[in-house]
Amino acid sequence: MPEEIKILMFNNEFPPLGGGTGTVNLELFNNLKTNNNIKIDLITSAFGKKKEIIKFSDNITIYKYPVKKKDIHHASNSELLRYALKATIAGLKLCKKNNYDLTMVWSAVPAGLPALILKIFKKIPYSVRVGGPDIPGFEKRYDFIYKIISPFIKTVWKNADSIIAKCKTEKEMIQKINPEIKVKIIYNGVDTKKFKPGKKKTNKNIRIISPARLIKRKGQYTLIDAVSKLKNDGIKITADLVGEGDEKNAYIKYAEKKNVSKEIIFSGYVPGEKMPEKYNEADIFVLASYNEGMSNALLEAVACGLPVAVTDVGGTEEIVDADNGFIFKPGDANALYNILKNMIKNKELIRKYGQNSVEKAKKFNISNTVGEYLKLFQEIKNKSEK
Repeated sequence: MPEEIKILMFNNEFPPLGGGTGTVNLELFNNLKTNNNIKIDLITSAFGKKKEIIKFSDNITIYKYPVKKKDIHHASNSELLRYALKATIAGLKLCKKNNYDLTMVWSAVPAGLPALILKIFKKIPYSVRVGGPDIPGFEKRYDFIYKIISPFIKTVWKNADSIIAKCKTEKEMIQKINPEIKVKIIYNGVDTKKFKPGKKKTNKNIRIISPARLIKRKGQYTLIDAVSKLKNDGIKITADLVGEGDEKNAYIKYAEKKNVSKEIIFSGYVPGEKMPEKYNEADIFVLASYNEGMSNALLEAVACGLPVAVTDVGGTEEIVDADNGFIFKPGDANALYNILKNMIKNKELIRKYGQNSVEKAKKFNISNTVGEYLKLFQEIKNKSEK
C-alpha cells in the first residue's frame, strides 16, 4: 500500500470565490476526496468576516481566512496582500501540527509567499501552478503592480521544486522570462460525466454562449460587435454572456449603443452545477479573450458537444482544430462575424463540429489531469526523502 502524501495547498480563491483557478482546484478535490493515500489542507480566502474550517471530506480540510473581500469574482491588490500575510501565518501554525511532504500553490501571486517562507524555514518543497496573471502582460490591469512584484514572482519560480503550466503557450511565456526554468505541462481537465451532450433545445434563432468574467481581457466587446454586424445583415441571433464582472455596466451600455440589447443576454453568475444545462441550450460557443492559460469554459463547451469560435490564445491550439471550430485573432470582430455567419448558414457544419468536439474532450478528461498531479506529488515527495 502506497505511503500517505500530506499536502498543504495555498489558493486565494475557491468556489464560490474567483474563477477558473478555483474551479480546477474544486474538480481536483472532487476526484481526490476518496483517495486514502492523499491528505490535503487548503488555506484560502473567506468572503465573510470570520474564519471557517470546512471538512470537505475525510482527507481534505479547507481553512478559510477573512481578507475583507468585497467581490466574489476578483480580488483587489489589498485583498491579495492580506491573503498572502494571513496564509503565511496560518501555514506556519499548521506546520507545527502536521508533517507535510510538500506544499502546492495555485499561483505565485499571492500564494507564493507562504510556500517560499515554509521552504526557507521548514525545508518543505513546493510546486507552483502558474496562474495567468502571474505572467507580466497577461492582465493589463496589473501592469503597474508587476513592476513592483516581478522580482518576487521570479524568486518564487526559481526556488520551486516544480513549475506547472496549463498549456504550451503558457510554458513558452514562462521560459521567455527565465529560460532555465523547467516547466511541466498539466492540462486543465473536464468532468465528461457531468459535461456531456444533453437533449438539445431547438432554438428559433441561433444561440451563442460565452461564459467568462465580464472584464476587458475576456473580449466581450468583440462579440457584441460581431452580433451587431450579423443583425445588420438580417440574421437573427442571441448571445448569452454568462458571468459577472467590473465591465458589466459598460457592456450593457455598449450593447444599447450597437442596437443589440435584445440580442445580448446578460445571465449573470450561474453555479457550476447549472452550466451543463446552459451549454446544451446553445448552438455555438464563443471565447473572444485576449489572454488565457487554458479556458475551463472552452473545455466544458467542447465536452458538451458545441462547435467553437475562439481566439488564438493559450490552450486553444490544444483543444481546437479544423475539425471542431475556428480560431481568430483577439479583437478581430470582422473575423468573428465571418466565422459565425459561415456557421449559421451551414447547420450541418454545426452538427459535425459538435460531434468532433465530444471526441476532442476525451483527451482532457479530469481523470487524466488528476493522474498527472498524483504522479507529480509522488515525485516531489520521493525527491525530498533522498
